Amino acid sequence: SKVAEHSLKLSLYPNPTLDVINISSTSTITDYNIYNMIGNKVMSTNVNASNAVVDMSTLTKGVYFVKVNQTGIITIKRIIKK
Repeated sequence: SKVAEHSLKLSLYPNPTLDVINISSTSTITDYNIYNMIGNKVMSTNVNASNAVVDMSTLTKGVYFVKVNQTGIITIKRIIKK
């Protein structure tokens, strides 16, 4: 699969967040995975829609990486949880 560090058609907000982030795209988001700083997967959700609301309220404060799959195009974004 192709790897794109910055997809033009994908936004994650707000960043930093206290609890919820929105993933918005002009194409279909197949799924997303969230990893902590040491690479452990802490969340994994199938979406199959052009946007998603991610509840990060149960996660501890820190930096996370959100790996978004848009039908084979992988984008990784850094999110700060306050």
